[in-house]
Amino acid sequence: MLPETKQEGLPTKAPFTGRSGILHLAGYRYWTASLFPAIAGTTLPFWLHPPDFSFKWIEAIAFLVATIFLHAGFSFLQAGFSQPAATRSKQSLQFYGALCLFLACLLGLYLNSNLTLQTGVPGYIFLLYGLVMLFVGALYVMPPFSFRRRLGGEIVLAESLGMLPVLGAYLVHVGDLTRTVYLASLPLIVVTGLWIWIDELASKADDEACGRRTLVIDFGLRFSGRYGVLALVISFVATLLLAVLSGSLSPLALLALLTIGHLWKIAKVCWSEYDSRERMLEVCRSTIGLHFLTGSIIAVSSLLAAKI
Repeated sequence: MLPETKQEGLPTKAPFTGRSGILHLAGYRYWTASLFPAIAGTTLPFWLHPPDFSFKWIEAIAFLVATIFLHAGFSFLQAGFSQPAATRSKQSLQFYGALCLFLACLLGLYLNSNLTLQTGVPGYIFLLYGLVMLFVGALYVMPPFSFRRRLGGEIVLAESLGMLPVLGAYLVHVGDLTRTVYLASLPLIVVTGLWIWIDELASKADDEACGRRTLVIDFGLRFSGRYGVLALVISFVATLLLAVLSGSLSPLALLALLTIGHLWKIAKVCWSEYDSRERMLEVCRSTIGLHFLTGSIIAVSSLLAAKI
C-alpha cells in the first residue's frame, strides 16, 4: 500500500478534507479487498451448478453494494476510534460509520426477504451470516476488542475479507452453504493474508511506535520476511490446487498459477530486502495486483466454465 496508509487504507499522516477526505477515510482504495471475493462468490454457482439455481441481478448488485457499505462503515469507525488527530471529529466519523452499517443492514434485510432457501436449510441462516459479519468487523475495529492492535488481528482480517464475502454472495443466489464454497474461498483468504502480511513488514516501525502488536513484530522482520512470506506463497499455490482438485473451483482457475513468476519475485525480494520499508511498499502494491488478478480469474473461470 501507499506510504501514508495503513493496511485498511486509512490515512495516518496528512489530514484529508472534502470529498477526497471522506473517500480516504472510507478506505475506498481497498474496497477491492472485500469486493473481489464477493464477485467471486457471485459467479461461483455458475461452476458448482446447485439445484434450481437462477442468477438474480438485483440481489447480486444489492449484495455488492452492501459489501462496500460494510467495508466503508468499519473503516470510518476505525478512523474514529484510532485517529484523534484527524481533521474530522471522532463523533462525525463514528456517525458516518454507523450510517454505512445501517444502510448495509437495510440491504441485508432486503436480501433476506427475497432469499429462496434449499430444503432443510434454517430460515435464519442469512440473518446469522449478517450478525457474524457485524461481529467480526466490531471485533477488529472497536474497543474493547480492537483486534487491529492485537496479536492475530491479521488472521481475523484475512478471513473476514477473503472468506465471508464469498459465502454471503453464494448464499444470496443458492440459499445454502456447502463445504465446496468454503474450499473455494481458501485461495482468496491466503492472498489477502499475503497482502496484509507484507503491509505489516512495511509498517513494522510505525506499528511498534503506536503500540500495535502483530505477528510480524512477534516473529521479527527476518523470520517474517523470509519464512512467513514463503509459507504464504506456498499456501496460495496449495490452496488453489486443493480448491480445483476438490471440484470447488473450475480447472480454469488454475490460470492463476500463471502468476507463479510474480509470486517468486515477491518471495525473492522479501527474502533479501525484508528490512527495506521502500521495497516492502513496492512489493505490497504488487500484492494488491495479485489479489485483483486472483479474484478476477476465479470469477471469470466460473463464468467461462458454465459456457463450456
